[in-house]
Amino acid sequence: MVSLSDSVEGLFAQMKNAIDNRTKIKEYREKGMKVIGTLCNNVPEEVIHSTGAVPVRVFGNYGSTPNASSVMPQWTCYYARNVMEAGLRGETEFLDGIVSTTSDDTKIHLFSLYRFYLNPEFSYMVQYPFSRDEKSRRFFIRELERFSSFLARFTGFETDTSSLKKSIETYNNFRKVCTRLERLRSEDRVKVSASEWMLIMLSSMHMLKEDFNRIAEELYGLLSEREGNGDYILRVHVSGTDFYSSELLKILENYGIAIVSDDFCTSTGYYNGIVNRANLEGIADRYLYSTACVMTSASNELSVLERVKFIRDRIKASRAEAVIVFKDRGCEVCGHQCPAIIDELDLPVLTIDLDFPLSKAQIEGRIEAFVESHGR
Repeated sequence: MVSLSDSVEGLFAQMKNAIDNRTKIKEYREKGMKVIGTLCNNVPEEVIHSTGAVPVRVFGNYGSTPNASSVMPQWTCYYARNVMEAGLRGETEFLDGIVSTTSDDTKIHLFSLYRFYLNPEFSYMVQYPFSRDEKSRRFFIRELERFSSFLARFTGFETDTSSLKKSIETYNNFRKVCTRLERLRSEDRVKVSASEWMLIMLSSMHMLKEDFNRIAEELYGLLSEREGNGDYILRVHVSGTDFYSSELLKILENYGIAIVSDDFCTSTGYYNGIVNRANLEGIADRYLYSTACVMTSASNELSVLERVKFIRDRIKASRAEAVIVFKDRGCEVCGHQCPAIIDELDLPVLTIDLDFPLSKAQIEGRIEAFVESHGR
């Protein structure tokens, strides 16, 4: 009989294989499916999925980015530099196209550079409203119609009511199973480590959601039976943007930190919010009103305060006792939101400036001091 631990590790191995070896992506390409790379979590993947294509988040993971640095400023955020480095090294040749949004200046710049130097077959920049009102909503619905039409011509698969409804249902199921898995992170005895959680999230961006949902449902059943880890010193919420460094998360855990929640664009900010109507209007509402992005807001409130509220809700649900903010020096979003997070939250906050390759000794010293000051 296979043990609980072996069953869990078997599913994690499938997920890791999907990321490292692109096993699922290769499978889809063999079936003749188009693979569309996305550069932002605000890209409406349901639209891509409904046209018979495979949405895949584009990443790069390099200690240094000499190729990218030759075509873009070195102070650009590490996500953008790593994506460009991956492209220039030929690591994104499996993509048939790319899609981004106008969510921030860096993403716009990255999209333009990628198109210029790598010339993908298909490219599209989704025009994303910076304010939320009825006029912006109507504009965004029309923009999604235009995006769907352009993409359908490329894939040769025309979206209809039935295919869009099926895609929305699939993505809603994805968001629901992620929400259930997330709760296991915040139990008294934490049942999902931070590095495991990042593996789950990244794998969801390297395969069709229907395939991920089947693995995630089985994984949830197994992880629910875990004893969990109660041997920690401090429950922490981690904050950031396009973060995906499992190495840094493991450093935190080595010092007795239990990471019980986050607000990353690659995690909670990615799957938060359900599409309540099975049409483009429903998709528009979800991406406008459920986003954790600091780049859009209601006309009567500062976007950064909405962001702080989103973080507060995560902290309340997870019962985090402190916050660690990962601040990318090249990210204008981080520069904008970090002071507000520090000022508005009534918890101890540690800010770690991200620079890759990581300066482990310096980071470890600051984490150790933080845990000693605020741990149990």
